Amino acid sequence: MDKQLLFANEFYLTAAEVNSQCEMPLSRLVTLIIDTATAHANSIGVGYARMMEDNTSWVLSRLSIDIMAMPGVNRAYRLLTWVDSLNRLYSDRLFELQDAETGETLAWAFTTWMAIDMETRRASDLTRLTTLSDVINPRDFKGCRSGKLIPLKECGGEYAYTFKVSDIDVNHHVTTRRYIDLITDVFPLGFYESNSISRFEIAFKHEARYGQEGITRWKEDTDSPGVYQVETSVEGTVCNISRIHFKER
Repeated sequence: MDKQLLFANEFYLTAAEVNSQCEMPLSRLVTLIIDTATAHANSIGVGYARMMEDNTSWVLSRLSIDIMAMPGVNRAYRLLTWVDSLNRLYSDRLFELQDAETGETLAWAFTTWMAIDMETRRASDLTRLTTLSDVINPRDFKGCRSGKLIPLKECGGEYAYTFKVSDIDVNHHVTTRRYIDLITDVFPLGFYESNSISRFEIAFKHEARYGQEGITRWKEDTDSPGVYQVETSVEGTVCNISRIHFKER
């Protein structure tokens, strides 16, 4: 298959990158997904430099990950990505995470991207990116695509965090990594000793910026034990909504 249709990023998970369970943290996995998407976009001519010629930039709109096993320390892994679809406003990109030695699939990820005008902060027309439409790949995907996420109606708990310099990205809004860490920090350390994440979904709604106070709220699903809905907001506006599923270790 043409390498432009299927892009591979290989990496080695070191002890400095793992959590207390000697596994890759969710925020690190999401960062690798974004980095791999960026590398593929660069390789096909629709990366940051090309987009900035039109004063636009890629932003992640939705993400879902199905996790069979989190990568463990001192092993090599392979993250595969390909473009699944494209329309005027959105492009869907898929991922498969493999153990590089055994070829075992550890996770599947579904992402939806849009491009925004850096001045107006409004969506840009993606159909002009003919290079992107040329690499759409019908490769099999065995994960679940993103479902509908709705704002919390009730709150089981909340905490506040003020966004700092290290939380801000090149677009001058809060990084996805920081949002993911705020979500996973909802649960205490002991909870992770007996539970692991099996599925994660997030939808981004609004940009948060440096110096703003983010309020992270959560509640367990009354009909689905081990499933939690979490949202982060600033100044009363929801920035993102997520759903996180746990399974017993």
